[in-house]
Amino acid sequence: MSRRLSCRQSPAFGARQRGLSLIEVLMAVLVLGIGLLGLAMLQATNLRLSQSANQRTIATNLSNDLLDDIRSNRLLAAKYDGTYNASSATANANCAKVDKLTPDDRKESFTCRLREALGETGKAVVKVNANKTVSIVITWDDELRWNKLPGAKATEFVMESAL
Repeated sequence: MSRRLSCRQSPAFGARQRGLSLIEVLMAVLVLGIGLLGLAMLQATNLRLSQSANQRTIATNLSNDLLDDIRSNRLLAAKYDGTYNASSATANANCAKVDKLTPDDRKESFTCRLREALGETGKAVVKVNANKTVSIVITWDDELRWNKLPGAKATEFVMESAL
């Protein structure tokens, strides 16, 4: 009785399927490399966005502090009006006048904290309006640092409140 062997039972089939070919190994390494590159890009983007969110939180806190200072000196609120540059000589001085209560001392302290928190490109524009409202616009170079395109604008945080 003669038995016929199927393809899978044939000795020639087992001899051909003994290991992985070099092309299969290279394709597996390529797929793994593309996946790891994607994870690295995801991590870099996550780092950039979390740093940007941290700076926005700092800008929010700085503007809240300045608004509290203005509210505590409502009679002298007009003295807070103006532009605060973090690269000015006042910002480069030490922040020793934190406990003072005069508007000029508080403005110097704010400028110093603005420089420490957002860098030398930080800038705040405070507008105290006649209708007892205050507008604080803080800008810094967060977007310019990450986006090197010619039309890139500075990151801007705006707070408006009534006294």
